[in-house]
Amino acid sequence: MCATATAACGLGRGPDPAPPTGSQPNVVVILADDLGWGDLSTGRTNGGHPDALNQTPAIDALAQDGVVFDNAYAALTCAPSRAALLTGMSAPRPDNRIFSVTSLDRVGRNRPLLEGAPQGRPDGSAIIPRRATTVAEALQDVGYGTGFAGKFQITRGASNIVDDHGFDENFGGGNTGAADSYLAEDGEFDRKVWPTLDEFAGDYTEDYVETQVAPYSTGVPREDLDALVGTDKHITDAITDAGLDFIDRHADEPFLFWMSHVAVHDPIDGKQPRPDLRRKYRGLADGAASGRDAAYAGLVEGLDQSVARTVDHLRRTEDPRDPGRTLAENTIVVVTSDNGGRTDLGASNGPLRGQKGLLLEGGIRVPWVAWSDNPDLVDGGVVNPSVVDATDLYATLADYAGAEPRPRAPLDGRSLRGALTADERFDRTFVAHFPGYLLGTTRDQRPQTVLRDGRWKLTYSYETRRYRLHDLVRDPAERRDLAGRRPGRTAAMAATMLGWLEETRAPLATVREGRGPVRFTVRGRTYADGEVTTHRRPERLVVRPGEEMPFVLPARS
Repeated sequence: MCATATAACGLGRGPDPAPPTGSQPNVVVILADDLGWGDLSTGRTNGGHPDALNQTPAIDALAQDGVVFDNAYAALTCAPSRAALLTGMSAPRPDNRIFSVTSLDRVGRNRPLLEGAPQGRPDGSAIIPRRATTVAEALQDVGYGTGFAGKFQITRGASNIVDDHGFDENFGGGNTGAADSYLAEDGEFDRKVWPTLDEFAGDYTEDYVETQVAPYSTGVPREDLDALVGTDKHITDAITDAGLDFIDRHADEPFLFWMSHVAVHDPIDGKQPRPDLRRKYRGLADGAASGRDAAYAGLVEGLDQSVARTVDHLRRTEDPRDPGRTLAENTIVVVTSDNGGRTDLGASNGPLRGQKGLLLEGGIRVPWVAWSDNPDLVDGGVVNPSVVDATDLYATLADYAGAEPRPRAPLDGRSLRGALTADERFDRTFVAHFPGYLLGTTRDQRPQTVLRDGRWKLTYSYETRRYRLHDLVRDPAERRDLAGRRPGRTAAMAATMLGWLEETRAPLATVREGRGPVRFTVRGRTYADGEVTTHRRPERLVVRPGEEMPFVLPARS
């Protein structure tokens, strides 16, 4: 049994290794699905707001001994985040064009003022084009072996992951989202998981439980561990198995492995966690609001055990490219999430308001941890408050690998290497643009653009043409609108927002048939149809059905 994550589980950082030999570092990206900003039991990733139920000692140890960005951003849902992580481009770019999972006009029975913009490819599919260059392709160019396991989603089909998107091997990835069930049945995962992962879907064996489960378990009776033998494999374990197998087979060359977990996406119910973790959290969650909290916590700890196994394997495996050292001394591990957590399903986003599917902070701020057993690759014990986002991963990994990005559109991210090795702090803006609707019982996301600049966040709503300004340091829950009290700050950030829309030629929502025309007076600058227009004197605009509802700067801009 594992007493502490740092000691018995082989995590944390050992004695400082020798300086790197100059070889290209290996990379393991561990991407969680829907993990909330406040879901970890460390307070380092979430502004001092650890979760009281979930136990994540492995990720906590990496956060303690690596670099944490506690102002890290993703998109509001999974597909656009995955596209940004892989391509290094923001959504409006022609080699991305993914703003949501499916249609940008998810309105149910509502008929709101505007209609969501088209997205993705000409047929409306939310996939990255074959011509797009991913970070995996960039690393392939400089000799990396590249592997993928888990949820891919933003592709025409599973074969494209290998044929078009830079991965030598693919275990389970296809064009669908989360699995219908976390557990295999008769050695196979469900239809949403590509069958290549079934190689690792066999039932738990006595040896597997003894070597791959028990060393990473805490608070689980031995009889519950023994009861796993002969039962169905959990997909979190299978994805991890695929990753460790790939690492073993590619250890003699630089490698990138992208471990894209299904956890902790729905379904969230008592059947989904691994049975030992299910029973553990049912006991710990006595008095909790629902059994769903226990199920969610079990899935989170399963994800954490994946991180523990991966790091432990790297630390126990000698580096064939540098005998006498371990793979952990020449590997960078990045752990993050694709969007904020679903609080309606048990997630915690700490003090942040909102959840997945919203441009509120709870929907787009995510945990972001980088770690290596070599401080020359990733420094230790740092919480960096700089604003970072998903597009930065491509530039960062290409920098470490010595790869030359070759996209057909500009990279929007920046390399974080200085922040990871020398605690560099930097000022930068982050823009999230959603030209559509995601309406439902728990979400009411309408066409908006948001800009984060330092401590400030500006939100523009296209239906009302109004701004909201929040000081996220004093008001992380975005309760107090300061736009009227700080018109200068609002105007300056709005001008930056306008420049981003023009530079990316971002599409906008259009007036819905039967809901227009919309008439209003403007003076100053507007953006629509990829262009900025200057109105030097007050001008009456008429926006008819089918026309883009423009972005309108405040009058003093």
